[in-house]
Amino acid sequence: FGGRGSRRAAAITLLWLALPLLAHAQSMAIDDFSYASTRDADRAWRAHTSSPKTVSAEPGALTFPIPFAADQDRVYWDRELDLDLSGYDTINLDVTCPHPDAMRSLAVYFKSGNGWYIWNRPLREPGRQVLHMMKSDFETEGSPAGWHRIESIRLSPWKGASRNTTLTLHRLYAHTPSILMVRGTRMPAAEHNVARRTTQRVSQWLADLNLSHTVLEDRALTADRLQRARIVILAFNPSLTPSVRDLLQRFVANGGRIMVLYSGDEPLARMLGFRLGAYQSAEGPGQWAAIRFTDPEALRVPERVYQDSWNIRAVHPASESARIIAWWEDAQGRRTSDPAWTASDKGVWMSHILLQGDDDNKRAMLAGLLAHLHPVIWADIARYALGQSGKVGPYASFSESLIGIRALARSAPERERIQQLLKQAEEQERRMRMLYRSRRYPESIDLQRALRRNLMEAYALAQQPRTDELRGVWDHRGTGLYPGDWDRTARFLADHGVNALFVNMLWGGVAHYKSEVLPRSVTFRMYGDQLEQSIRAARKHGLELHVWIVCWNLTGAPPEFAARMRAEGRTIVTADGEPMPWLNPAHPENVRLMVDSLKEVADKYDVDGIHLDYIRYPNRQTCYSEYSRKRFEDWLGRSVSRWPADALPGGSLDEAYRAFRVDQINLAVRAVQQQVGKAHPTLKVSAAVWGGYPDVIRSIAQDWAPWLAQGDVDFVVPMNYTADHSRFTHLTRSQLRLPNARGKIYPGLGVTASESQLAPDQVIQQINALRELGAPGWVLFDLNNTIRSETLPALRLGITRE
Repeated sequence: FGGRGSRRAAAITLLWLALPLLAHAQSMAIDDFSYASTRDADRAWRAHTSSPKTVSAEPGALTFPIPFAADQDRVYWDRELDLDLSGYDTINLDVTCPHPDAMRSLAVYFKSGNGWYIWNRPLREPGRQVLHMMKSDFETEGSPAGWHRIESIRLSPWKGASRNTTLTLHRLYAHTPSILMVRGTRMPAAEHNVARRTTQRVSQWLADLNLSHTVLEDRALTADRLQRARIVILAFNPSLTPSVRDLLQRFVANGGRIMVLYSGDEPLARMLGFRLGAYQSAEGPGQWAAIRFTDPEALRVPERVYQDSWNIRAVHPASESARIIAWWEDAQGRRTSDPAWTASDKGVWMSHILLQGDDDNKRAMLAGLLAHLHPVIWADIARYALGQSGKVGPYASFSESLIGIRALARSAPERERIQQLLKQAEEQERRMRMLYRSRRYPESIDLQRALRRNLMEAYALAQQPRTDELRGVWDHRGTGLYPGDWDRTARFLADHGVNALFVNMLWGGVAHYKSEVLPRSVTFRMYGDQLEQSIRAARKHGLELHVWIVCWNLTGAPPEFAARMRAEGRTIVTADGEPMPWLNPAHPENVRLMVDSLKEVADKYDVDGIHLDYIRYPNRQTCYSEYSRKRFEDWLGRSVSRWPADALPGGSLDEAYRAFRVDQINLAVRAVQQQVGKAHPTLKVSAAVWGGYPDVIRSIAQDWAPWLAQGDVDFVVPMNYTADHSRFTHLTRSQLRLPNARGKIYPGLGVTASESQLAPDQVIQQINALRELGAPGWVLFDLNNTIRSETLPALRLGITRE
């Protein structure tokens, strides 16, 4: 390594990254960073007085030093120019940073008149990447005159970790993408957050694929913008206005194509050659658990994509060109009679929204289906895939991965297998580049995926196991992987090195077991006593079983139970006077209900632990009910004349009310330990807690460090859900330094959390980090098909090897 071959590969990498593969869309170069010398670069990009000048300039690459090891919060550089960017939707920046954790964010400013347009985000990964900055993501400062009058650009990194790094700029260009996402606004108010989150989720997946795109609200859609698009994506649009429908009809008539991820709009379905079926709700867990394609090779999509959907509205063919291309499967892997995807010559339609989880396969599915509608985008996907193909674990390039994995392999028992995998990867990498240069983009992407699988397996095989640790998995659904067959789930977990199961058996108002305290759930009625069945399976296969309670939250509770709680004044009320489906932690009857349900579990079932989740307030804006007022006045020792104004953030009693809320949560935790834990000395009381301590004290009243110091819990599982390795390490290190925390912190890894989605190599990295810091174990969120098919098999190769 480091010889002629690797230098040639690096040169090829720079060559393909410099190619502008945007002929199918409107774009304008702003700066290609090809300066003749560093002096010329310094003249163009003026450093602020406290910022360093350029360190190097070469064709297509301008490098700035980022000196954040020193006591400096930001640096910035300005370039004056005269630009009209009004005709473009996005600004794209091709950039490389080896240590993005040094920057908490990168801000890009465009000065216009008496104000600025500002984009400010953290870099998501080390190495080279393209930042797609949609105009809708820019904030304003002052009074900008408009995008048609851009006078200068400012580039400003803000300090994160105390370390130095560099920022290399390759290309800055304005762009109007051929992909347009239309965010729905015509829906009940309660669904607006669903539309926003779903659109953001799909937008991020497109960005991960290097697919530049624009997001517009449906009411901002115009014929002019549609003329510049080739694909329209409707991520969650239950219904359309007649004007939007007319615009889309003309768009399709002119050759445009539409991807619908969920809609109940029947005229739109007819327009695309489909027929809408009836709305269906799941009768029980696992009814729609995966999407299986009928001909994955032809579409270049995964054979199976996992997603637990709770309702669907199937779409059927209604024209000669229409056909079903994917069906739903249940949790047992059986094909249902419900279409998941239907396609025609005018578009594709999914029968539910795309949810978080199985992100790699969902990205690949989107890539294949979008390229089916508009094949030219394969070039952009392949271009990015080529640069990402060699990254695995902590290694930022293919050559680094080879060197690092070979070093690890010296002490691994599977050395020969690892060497074989790396040799295959080298040949795949060579062929992949050849295919890319030949513009055989789909084939190069297929090879990139195979290359990554080989690197991932080699990296996993090179890891070292540790046997003296807790290896846990949360099961949020409460039925295991196979509803009705707990033995199969427990056997699988034990075979893959898991030794502790945290299973969600009760909420604030429902239980999955034979409870006399809480209402029994639909799951109980369908599959029987889940606690009894899971305990039997756990004991048979040597697993600890911790009963996980979602405290206070009334999700899944029978409507009549929730209504009774509201009528009795036992639920939370927001500052605006709106009720929430959440029991008030300050109400003694609610604490008693929680403790009684946990006493029932501990008295009747042979469990190893009680695991408290949601042992907090939902947010800073709760609770402001009349009952909370009375309890607060008793706690304070005097009346509160201006309620809730005095207790709101910024009010005269803000700090006192925060302390009151913390007291209510602490009292509830202590009640569980005293009335359940002490009555069962072998039972471990634990809690899932937010990781960002002590900030969580102010936001959700969860002051969990004293619980450890005072013995109110036996251990905690901080939900350190982040894909940022530096952030994960920082959180874990700070938690382990808390008083009496050593040996009682089991970090939770967000494999498929809403906050993070971790590939197996990222999970391995985080486990290695927590081991080095001295944590005695870990817990994975959440038991699902991604963890079953990807995460645990990869860990078993090394991290949890026998």
